[in-house]
Amino acid sequence: MLMAKSHQSVTMVELFYDLIFAYAVGRMAQTLAVPVHGMIAPQVLVEFLLMLLVFWTIWTFQTVLIDRFSHHEVTHNLFTLFNMFWVIVLSTAINPDFAKTKWPFQLSAAILFLSLASQYGLLWRRKHSQLAKTFGITLAACSFVILISLFIKPYTLSFAVFFGGVLAAGLMPLLLRNVLKATPADLGNLSTRYSLLVLLIFGESIIGVAETIYAGLSLQAGLFFLVVILLFIAYQLVYDNGLDRRQKTAGLAVIYLQLPLLAAILSLSTFIHSWLAGLLDPQWFALAITVTLAVYYFSLIGYLSAYPVKHIDIGFKRWFYLGFSVLIFGIFSFMTTIMPLPFMFGLTAYLLANTLYLWQFILHPNDAMYNKLG
Repeated sequence: MLMAKSHQSVTMVELFYDLIFAYAVGRMAQTLAVPVHGMIAPQVLVEFLLMLLVFWTIWTFQTVLIDRFSHHEVTHNLFTLFNMFWVIVLSTAINPDFAKTKWPFQLSAAILFLSLASQYGLLWRRKHSQLAKTFGITLAACSFVILISLFIKPYTLSFAVFFGGVLAAGLMPLLLRNVLKATPADLGNLSTRYSLLVLLIFGESIIGVAETIYAGLSLQAGLFFLVVILLFIAYQLVYDNGLDRRQKTAGLAVIYLQLPLLAAILSLSTFIHSWLAGLLDPQWFALAITVTLAVYYFSLIGYLSAYPVKHIDIGFKRWFYLGFSVLIFGIFSFMTTIMPLPFMFGLTAYLLANTLYLWQFILHPNDAMYNKLG
């Protein structure tokens, strides 16, 4: 079962932090995703991705700290509770008019980065870890950059400096992969933490289903629920059957591939809910959902290919199937999104076919059925 194979226990405080974080990200998606003239403006989509990057960077540094230096003492729990409060402040500061978010959002982010820098600094003093030292200095520097951005005018320049600091922090694990390799990840624990977060984000995506049902119980709403469930099952199959969590690794694929997965899950729910409510142009929706599903499946299979168990098959023909099936689905979408019920049936059938293909031909390629068909 999902999340049943962790090497380290996840504390209740950490689970509570994950829950607060998922709530904050879900609220951000609801606040920013406001269709106008049948579409969600490209600027809003970019803003959503940038905001998600801020939340993801903060959560990732907290999780890497726990994974590398598993310590559940009082000091760590106090820092986590402190960070919870500022994550809530960060989420409530979000406004579709970004200029209004400047002080509360950027100041909250600076405080969170400084809090994380302090945690890494304390670990460096106690354990003399090069990783803790490097990450602590990086986070402190990024916090300083974010604080400076508060006093820069005009807002566009302030915003650019702010996200420059966040992006520098977000890319730091990738740039320091050799330092991370010197302190290998507990891949079982790291993948479990990210899987817990993905599970909670799937829970947030159900809100879109609930709002659709509230507007009126219908077959489309039931199929919407099945769509979310099938996407979740695909993730669960990869986690339970495809990942070799005994590897000694920097864990970079776990860290970086979860970001597009989270973005895709939140976007998909938002797009379908808005489309069923009649707020999105069918052609725009067809393009948006095709791209979103492509991001989800390619990220998921990329995650699988980074830490595969020995028996799975993720060769060229599997990638070809994935790309070709997305293309066919895209054509189907442009032809049917003017008809909600046929489209939802087709989407559900497509996801079911992908789930069966993942199970039979990628995760269990040596089964008898595969040999007969192959």
